[in-house]
Amino acid sequence: MNTPPFRTLADLPRYHAALRPQEHAFEFGSRLTTYADLDRSTSRVANGLLALEPAAQTRVAVLAKNSDRFFELTFGIFKAGKALCALNWRLAVRELVAVLQDCDASLLFVEQEFAPMLDEIRRDAPQLRHVFMLDDDSAANAYTTWRDSQSDKDPLLAVDSEDVCWQLYTSGTTGHPKGVQITHRCMMQMRKLDASVGTDWAYPGARARTLIAMPNFHLAGTGWALMFLHQGATCVIQPQVDVKRLLQAISEQRITHFFTVPAVLQMMVEDPECKDADFRSLEVVYYGASPIAPTLLRKAMQTFGALFVQIYGMSETNGYVTCLSPADHDPDRPELLKSCGKAYPGVEIKVMDSHGREQPKGAVGEICVRTPCIMKGYWKLPELDVQSKHGEFYRTGDAGYLDEHGYYFLVDRVKDMIVSGAENVYPIEIERALLEHPLVADVAVIGVPDPRWGEAVKAIVVRRQESVTAAELIAFARERIAAYKVPKSVDFVATLPRTPAGKILKRQLREPYWRDTGRNVG
Repeated sequence: MNTPPFRTLADLPRYHAALRPQEHAFEFGSRLTTYADLDRSTSRVANGLLALEPAAQTRVAVLAKNSDRFFELTFGIFKAGKALCALNWRLAVRELVAVLQDCDASLLFVEQEFAPMLDEIRRDAPQLRHVFMLDDDSAANAYTTWRDSQSDKDPLLAVDSEDVCWQLYTSGTTGHPKGVQITHRCMMQMRKLDASVGTDWAYPGARARTLIAMPNFHLAGTGWALMFLHQGATCVIQPQVDVKRLLQAISEQRITHFFTVPAVLQMMVEDPECKDADFRSLEVVYYGASPIAPTLLRKAMQTFGALFVQIYGMSETNGYVTCLSPADHDPDRPELLKSCGKAYPGVEIKVMDSHGREQPKGAVGEICVRTPCIMKGYWKLPELDVQSKHGEFYRTGDAGYLDEHGYYFLVDRVKDMIVSGAENVYPIEIERALLEHPLVADVAVIGVPDPRWGEAVKAIVVRRQESVTAAELIAFARERIAAYKVPKSVDFVATLPRTPAGKILKRQLREPYWRDTGRNVG
């Protein structure tokens, strides 16, 4: 399969406006945006940005949920030779200010929902010289008024493929978000890798209709939209994840492809409205952030009647580095479902020890990758760039192993490994065992202080019925895993804290237990 010939994302609206001017790029509620509309409006945005900040590569901050205007603004930023910095709208004001100060943004586009924070933001981030309201057309500083006052003549600015187009901040599982710099070249390379797979599920083309509901400050949101827009497809946009609206959109708006996380997928198939939804248009369900339980996969495959694809990657790799293909999603091969798949075409993976030495098959080490889509580097953190690599291989921080058939299996985050006595315990193995219990809805396993063993295994469980007890779950686990891995205790909670990408915030779970020990739990 061939990819479009443009070199940067700035050319995307121009290319598709010429090729498919009346096809929809976005559908957001009743607002429909054709590729011709997108090309004209993004030129206006680019001209407006250049008038305010002529310097190249300045960061433009956006504090907003998903919308057609967010993505219109994004491509205007690309045409102006600047970089998008989409802010995590779930952060507290203090955290938002820290990111704004870090990225040196002088322009901020914000939704009305977050306007109450503006006074405090502007007080503590004085470098912000220009603020526009993205969705309030009656405001004195309305985005639409500013946009429509600009010329729609394309500035045709020379944008280099090595320019940064998107600076996204890691979700902060460590408590210290870092600016990940993604270039236009990174984006183009990722799409070439997709096309090289040679199948419709990897590169469906312009006919696809994908659902964008994951947050735009994450790769699963903006990155997913850019993937399909690159192909000239249609993005049906929702402000955020809402299970009932997801089901309705798939059913009524003929969605063919969408990305989610297993936790959301579980909620979808359990929703009462799911049984009445029409999923005949749905072709592929992609998921990531965690493996899928065989019981959930069986139910989801029966419900949706679609192909399933698991992808594994991170912000720093600008997408996935492994893929568990539809052919590998066999409920009768539950062991394979624990894998994150094989290396994606064009990606080289090695399992290394702490000294950068490659490990043999079956041995656990750190997953390290070499990919043409790797980030340019961390913003203003050159020392971290060095620490994050073994030679040319990026250190993912994930512990895992390679089996004899070429499949990679993640066992946990390196930092989440529990050392109990002389044994290394990987929480994900215990979590998988407990998730097999029919009354366990969600689970996280952490290490807590133990005077004898250093760390003891604790399970934190969301249960479906209050009748299930800690003793019952411990006994259930003992039948499935080695004795030293069995939880010594179980706590029950209503929900588990997660990042927008669906990853459990284990640092937050560990903190109360380690607070008075003097140990850093990050």
